[in-house]
Amino acid sequence: MAVTFQHPEYAESLSRWEKVEDVCAGEDEVKEAGVAYLPRPNPSDTSRDADARYEQYKVRAVFYNATRRTLQSLVGCAFDNPPTLTVPPAIAYASDDIDGAGISIYQQSQSALSEVLMKGRACLLVDYPRTESTASVADMQSGAIRATVVQYEAEDVINWRMEKQGAYLKLAMVVISECQAVQVDEFETQEVEQYRVLRLVEGVYTVEIYRQNEKREWVMVDTYTPLTGSGRPWNEIPFAFVGSESNSACVDPAPLYDMAVLNLAHYRNSADYEDSVFFNGQPQPWMAGLTEEWRDWLKKEGIVIGSRVILPLPENGSFGFAQAQPNTLAKEAMDAKEAQMRAIGARLITPGHAIKTATEAQGDQEAEHSVLSLCAANVSEAYTKCLQWMLTFMNASGDCAYMLHVDPGMFSVDGTMVAALIAANQAGKLPDSDLFRIMRRLDLIDPQKTDEQIAEELANSPGLNLGGLTA
Repeated sequence: MAVTFQHPEYAESLSRWEKVEDVCAGEDEVKEAGVAYLPRPNPSDTSRDADARYEQYKVRAVFYNATRRTLQSLVGCAFDNPPTLTVPPAIAYASDDIDGAGISIYQQSQSALSEVLMKGRACLLVDYPRTESTASVADMQSGAIRATVVQYEAEDVINWRMEKQGAYLKLAMVVISECQAVQVDEFETQEVEQYRVLRLVEGVYTVEIYRQNEKREWVMVDTYTPLTGSGRPWNEIPFAFVGSESNSACVDPAPLYDMAVLNLAHYRNSADYEDSVFFNGQPQPWMAGLTEEWRDWLKKEGIVIGSRVILPLPENGSFGFAQAQPNTLAKEAMDAKEAQMRAIGARLITPGHAIKTATEAQGDQEAEHSVLSLCAANVSEAYTKCLQWMLTFMNASGDCAYMLHVDPGMFSVDGTMVAALIAANQAGKLPDSDLFRIMRRLDLIDPQKTDEQIAEELANSPGLNLGGLTA
């Protein structure tokens, strides 16, 4: 079996990851995908004229990137309160440079959280320069030898395997697709595609590098056994998956996927709406009652329309403008999807929508998690583990912790958001139970009232204001 083999969960998830990433990338990426996200109005017509019309159809469409704005807002909320980092002096450099390229742990963890929110998955590998024996304290203190954390996107990790070893289920293999810069001469470098295979063989962690040969066959070109700072082989792979629900190797749901799908549907509605505006938006002049003689005279002299000229017409002749009646169906569909996207965004940040882990459930029976807070907690847990691995690489000891602080009371919206939530509820897009839960969290309705009590009061008082708005 080739090193390029893809794990079934990877193959199943790849298209969803790419869709969310394209949407978050913005209009250029979405429009470049062409018919993948915006079908042709007449797919059977492949003429040159039809191609030109499709390009105009696509150009006029407006891509309203609500998904990226929501992603930026969610990450901003998670880092609104500065994260806390607790590390011994041996790896204090992680606060300024965790990857060896000048990226701080705060910046890298923002990127990791973005990946988790977009795709439900991020990947972290603790790396260390190759050494043949125990690293010297001088090398470590000078920075010549340092443990680093490399972040990979979900698409980079194409395969993995878990194995039962004794009483524990351990990560036994990870296959990473990456590009390596190879120096051609003193001026030029080339990107070479390769696969990095992390293995746990008989309890020992090894790394294999695969590249294509002249026959385009994937062959192993290098292998080595990473050592700890004390010169011993590793008995585990220092690699962490970060998920939206848990940090297991299983692929978790992508929190922003549903919003990305709606965002693309909104884009398609926009294409139809703008196309309709273009073809029907301009008034069409018309004349009636012209004789052939009068028609020929007008054609010869030319027709000028405007308030400063007189348009001569024959007896009983008439002139006017035909204006298409507005077709609001596409616009109404766009408005409905905007309300749905706002509702989805609210649900991601509202407590009570995410599943707690068993440890959390035992330790805090009263706590409720939003999707955002659970993703942030998983990122914190993964980085805490990576920091501990870094310490082992650096032959040091001590306590490590990295924590993102998501304020449970941060969810606040203005009247526009509340109106959108109510509109989504009235349109049948947001269940009463979810609307009432959000309103309780916003402190707009009495948290002691049950759903049934709220519904009864609304039914008996048609003009009752809900959150300052008429329900």
